[in-house]
Amino acid sequence: MKRVVTVVVAALLCAAQPAGLMASAAEAQAGTVKVTVTYKGKGGTVDATRKLWVYLFDTPNIGPDSQPIVQMALETNGSEAVFQSVAAGIVYIAVAFDEKGAMDGQGPPPPGTPISILADANGAPRGLAPGDKAIATLTFDDAMRMQ
Repeated sequence: MKRVVTVVVAALLCAAQPAGLMASAAEAQAGTVKVTVTYKGKGGTVDATRKLWVYLFDTPNIGPDSQPIVQMALETNGSEAVFQSVAAGIVYIAVAFDEKGAMDGQGPPPPGTPISILADANGAPRGLAPGDKAIATLTFDDAMRMQ
């Protein structure tokens, strides 16, 4: 009986924990995701006008209607996007090259834009857990384009 009471009290204390403390615990589990992106297609040079866009998603089902959890634009080919404080869990990476210089980060890449995802050997989206080992290298060309 004493054990049951102890377990119930412990459960009630955990449930009564202030929201701020719970948020701090979740933030403590957040981590970094680093992605090095290289575009090797024929669509032009990566620069301040034609950027590489890197997107993180919380689902492997990435498509035109998907909403990224965070995104970043890179102005140098072969550079690294560093996402800080990414919530714990698995994230999936997609990239796009703005060969026409028309993307502003609002909405999905326009149809025809060179794109790619971080994938395993079978072509399925490969997820990463944020943290010290969340480092990805993604090289792509014009083989896949936004529909």
